[in-house]
Amino acid sequence: MKSVLLASVLFLLAEFSFAEELTNYTITSDSQINTLEGDLEAMGNVVIKRNSDNFEANSDKLTFDKDGKFLKLTGNVSVKNLESDGISIEETFGDELTIFTDTGLFEFKSQNKNRVTTKIKF
Repeated sequence: MKSVLLASVLFLLAEFSFAEELTNYTITSDSQINTLEGDLEAMGNVVIKRNSDNFEANSDKLTFDKDGKFLKLTGNVSVKNLESDGISIEETFGDELTIFTDTGLFEFKSQNKNRVTTKIKF
């Protein structure tokens, strides 16, 4: 019983590779579930960091779909240091971020008439 209680208090940590070129990310969250197909879901206080640079994102939930080749962050999403196709995003906030792991492209959305806010460098 003590170990179950202790396990529910500890954050889970996973190192995961999302793309064929083996870009590694470290994901910290309250709980994580993965499938035999290679999909991953992390919930609660999610922090994702890319091991090769300063990319960091925070959200309420993260879903990785290996077959769909996308990583989706939802709920109170904040991102720092996102590089994609020559564009450098210093910081951005919104409700939902999808990163397409095969291309590195991304799509940021907001819900309920909120707005996406981005500080960007070209």
